Amino acid sequence: MIDQVFNNRYRVVKILGSGVSGLIYLAADTRHSDCPVCVIRQLKLPTKNPQALERLQFLLTHKSETLERLAQTNQNPEILNYFVENRKFYLVEEFIPDHPLSTFKKSGQQPKEDQGLIRFQEMLTLAVKPPEPEVEPSLVSTSAQTSIADSEDLEIFTGRQLPKSLNKSRFKQWRWLIWVGGISLIIGVGLILLLREDPNGTKAQDFLNQGVDQLKSGNVQGAIEAFDESIRLNPNNPLAYGNRGMAYDELGVHQAAIQDYSKLIELDPSNVDAYYQRGLARYDLEDWQGALADFTELIQRKSNEAQVYYHRGITNYQLNQYKAAIEDLDQAIQLNPKNAQAYAARGLVRDGMGNKQEAMADYTQAIELNPNNAKAYYNRGRTRFHLADYTGAVDDYTQAIAIDPTHSMAYTNRCPAQFNLGNYRDAIADCTEAINLNPNNHIAYNNRCIAHLNLKDYQKALKDCSQSIRIEPSYENAYINRGEIRRKLGDNQGALEDYIQAIRLNPNNSVAYTNRALVRREFDDNPGALDDYTEAIRLNPNNAFAYSGRGLTHAALGNTMEAINDLEQASKLHLDNGRIDQYNEAQLQLKKLR
Repeated sequence: MIDQVFNNRYRVVKILGSGVSGLIYLAADTRHSDCPVCVIRQLKLPTKNPQALERLQFLLTHKSETLERLAQTNQNPEILNYFVENRKFYLVEEFIPDHPLSTFKKSGQQPKEDQGLIRFQEMLTLAVKPPEPEVEPSLVSTSAQTSIADSEDLEIFTGRQLPKSLNKSRFKQWRWLIWVGGISLIIGVGLILLLREDPNGTKAQDFLNQGVDQLKSGNVQGAIEAFDESIRLNPNNPLAYGNRGMAYDELGVHQAAIQDYSKLIELDPSNVDAYYQRGLARYDLEDWQGALADFTELIQRKSNEAQVYYHRGITNYQLNQYKAAIEDLDQAIQLNPKNAQAYAARGLVRDGMGNKQEAMADYTQAIELNPNNAKAYYNRGRTRFHLADYTGAVDDYTQAIAIDPTHSMAYTNRCPAQFNLGNYRDAIADCTEAINLNPNNHIAYNNRCIAHLNLKDYQKALKDCSQSIRIEPSYENAYINRGEIRRKLGDNQGALEDYIQAIRLNPNNSVAYTNRALVRREFDDNPGALDDYTEAIRLNPNNAFAYSGRGLTHAALGNTMEAINDLEQASKLHLDNGRIDQYNEAQLQLKKLR
């Protein structure tokens, strides 16, 4: 329960007590840079009262107006927010130290009064739209949006390949044993070859033995030369092809390995585990369909190997076949409940399906089984980031870095998490380290650009965004951000050119249209600005900045009702996203327009 995140925003710190309807939590509001704490009350929904349900719906669809009216009542503590999640109503209150939050349940007795329930009932009586004052309109500018991003890269758990930095032989990680007659290839056991007699060519057998010895000693190229000679003398020995395929795999020459594994299968169809090795080689070449076919063939012939289900699950994930991937990974876990990689991989799949909380649970289980799994910490950090749990994300990225100090992407993604917590200098330090580890990391340059922008160091910001563009000319977010810097520096023409380029690269980027509209307003091109704001809203109906900007543009053109409608929608969206300053600004404009 602790660290649970409600409404993708409020992270539970501890349970304070309980009322008639449910638990009362102390939570941190992760939408604000300093993560202020608040109190969240769990309340029962009125399921059998049609009038109450109708008023509840009004509260949910008119949240901004309701909260504004509640603020005018000067109740203590103040109601900050409310929402419905998993068929339960939650009331968010200001946290006041030593305030009597609830009557705790003791000795089986129910509390006589539930202050949260009383306040909820009072809120239902407010579910009537209030009168609106008339105020003269006036204009203020809105701020543009920037595009900070974590890397979209999730880390795949192959269960086969060691990190290159370890400089260890992959061969040593997936040793196999070839039995006489090709009965079976067994993974995870020492490399021992029981060789069949070769009556037609003892020299071929000698070269095969030499190749095996060379492979054991790490002389992979020498092993291949010996296997070549063995195959030249006896082209019908499946063991020579299988071992040479393994040597080619060790060198990363996977296509040649696939040819040898295929020849092994042709000569010895009963050697079913050759499908596994060929499937892994195809996996390394990102031939997902070929890998899937090999893993499926092996499962049909011998369906009790957890690792085969694991690798087929990963392959299905790569093919975006999430349901099949989950089924395979479920089976892998059933066959081996202590398989940390299978839990971590299932977390990846659930992440891809949007099941963030279930993904979190799988990553956590993987970490419990293997506390030194940097990839699991990294992926759980990404999930926490997308749940707006930036503090938790920083913690996980920090743990991944402690395990693997060369983990460039952990630094890359800890940077925006620090940024969203308002720790701009820490964000800069993380992006800088990511760049030191990978000088071509365009995402790190982009995010460091935004951190500099928020510190008003415009020249450093401009330099970083320009470098991001030089590394990756098709990265539209860097153009959007450089456009904002140029606008801050008074270079509206340069800003306009950057926004136009961002739109060329991605015509579906709502932020680019929003920001270009802002520059068009600077050029007094209000009709063009309206077109851009409208397109931004079409692409993203929840773009509060576009509604704000369009509302102000309508006001400048004298379209008062259209302006009011847009600013009302902007107010609601800003409030729902915890942007209090922008909400207050939109409310100020509404008062001036009405």
